[in-house]
Amino acid sequence: MKINIAQAKQEIGSTYQFQFAACSDQLGFDDDAPWKGKPIFVAGQVINTGRVLEVQGVIKTSGTYNCGRCLEQFCTDIEVAFSENYLAAGCDTAEEDALFYEGDEIDITDLVRESILLAEPLKIVCTEECKGLCPVCGTNLNATACSCDRDSVDPRLAVLQKLLQTKS
Repeated sequence: MKINIAQAKQEIGSTYQFQFAACSDQLGFDDDAPWKGKPIFVAGQVINTGRVLEVQGVIKTSGTYNCGRCLEQFCTDIEVAFSENYLAAGCDTAEEDALFYEGDEIDITDLVRESILLAEPLKIVCTEECKGLCPVCGTNLNATACSCDRDSVDPRLAVLQKLLQTKS
């Protein structure tokens, strides 16, 4: 995913639009990535601020996940914004958090890959209202109700249960 920045470098304040479509293989993702086999769309712009070339945009794809509560598989859309500053290689201007480029192209493959990975949630659920699985029988509580007694207390914590009942 290389952006030609020859025009953007010419004039301060100039803007150059770009867009790409890629697959997970082109970005170096593993075979078990949630977005494996799904198209990854990248659109954005390069802005010449005079000091740096600012690359910003949005990544859109979809991923197939297993719910962290009910373990059902579901598909969800993913949208990730990104922004990064670039300086010409050998530039003596010190800019914090800026990456360097050479020539008339900026390769944003690593930026796109890192943005997707960093935006992935640690625990994903199919819906916020997901009831999960019954801890006693394992029934998916979204699909059917069960008659299990889920109010029973672990025998090791029974002393604490009694303590709470005496205080109320």
